[in-house]
Amino acid sequence: MVANFVVKNTGTTEEAKDIFHDALTSIFEKTREAPLTIHCSFKTYLYAICKNLWLMVLRKKRTAAKMTVDTESTEDMGKEIAEDMLQYQQRQLYKKHFFSLGADCQKILKLFLEGNSLKSIADLMGFTEKYAKKRKYVCQKQLIETIEQDDLYRELSYQS
Repeated sequence: MVANFVVKNTGTTEEAKDIFHDALTSIFEKTREAPLTIHCSFKTYLYAICKNLWLMVLRKKRTAAKMTVDTESTEDMGKEIAEDMLQYQQRQLYKKHFFSLGADCQKILKLFLEGNSLKSIADLMGFTEKYAKKRKYVCQKQLIETIEQDDLYRELSYQS
């Protein structure tokens, strides 16, 4: 079903496989945060996510005008799925830039996000508390700046 939609709308079967994989990854990540609550069949939910992902790809390629839209009973789920996809893309953007940071910055931010105090981070890293606070600030600032410079960030900001 997904391959048919993607191929019908200027895509390839390889792109359809990628879209399907991304949709499953998105659902998997969402279920790790909280139980999945959907108000339709899983097949319909998965298809709607794939469809939205492909539409975003087409938007990026600027070929959406040539596309033939397949209207299935997914319009009522559009808002919920669009929200899920936005969150998924935001997480992917964050991960991309987080893993581009140096090892120390990644470790400091991870420890901080896990709820560790600056004192315990300083002890673990062999820093003074004051230096740990400064490093956390610098790493956080670097992460924010690299994310904000990403074209995808501006696109996602526009969507929300």
